[in-house]
Amino acid sequence: MLKRSLGGRELYERIRETIVESLGDRVKAIILFGSTVYLGRGRDIDLVVVVDKLNSISDKMRLEYSLSRRLCREQGICETDIHILDLDGLIENLQPGSFLSGLALGYEILYDMIGVEKYIIDFLERLSREKYVLHNRYGTWDLGFYARVLLRRKRNV
Repeated sequence: MLKRSLGGRELYERIRETIVESLGDRVKAIILFGSTVYLGRGRDIDLVVVVDKLNSISDKMRLEYSLSRRLCREQGICETDIHILDLDGLIENLQPGSFLSGLALGYEILYDMIGVEKYIIDFLERLSREKYVLHNRYGTWDLGFYARVLLRRKRNV
């Protein structure tokens, strides 16, 4: 289980600052998701970092590795699962069955320069019309149901 001495808001701010400092103008959005959001605890912190353009798979892997190391070394946040995507990769993965299906359970946008929420909302609307079930170590989740609940919550904010 992930142990944090900082409160959530302060921790998320440090993560955001470190990523933006590391990648500068390349960063377009940072999305926190996974068990840390929907359960309030988890083994790690799951992040999607949307960048301007990825040149290759090695560019993606290098960025993921360097961000993980920097967060661990400078901030003491060593339990991270960072996914670097460009906007095309994000859109491609906003499909039922992809690792981003878990966004239906909850997410938090830490940084956004491209209006990333509209892409997520479109995905949740599509997902809300289906019965898609996710099984993970925390339980079984009807993502269509949770997408409807999350959409209702977002619309009432």
